[in-house]
Amino acid sequence: MADLEHTLRRFQGLLVAEQPVDIGEAEDAIWAYLSQAPGLSAQVEALDRLQDAVDRWDSQSPFLPSLRAALDRHRTRLAEPSA
Repeated sequence: MADLEHTLRRFQGLLVAEQPVDIGEAEDAIWAYLSQAPGLSAQVEALDRLQDAVDRWDSQSPFLPSLRAALDRHRTRLAEPSA
């Protein structure tokens, strides 16, 4: 299950990795977490909770800016009008 705590633990594991991390791993975790939320409004709320938690992190990991950028891309995607 991709709940908030599980997703944050996955992110923390990526932050402490000694080798360069592929952003695709974080993207997979974000998608898995957001897909649990039924509907656009619920996904936006789920992303808010996820992003709030990550924004509080103070890490020197070079991966953190990439993670924050991935979350921003998902926010942009969710804000786009559906076709």
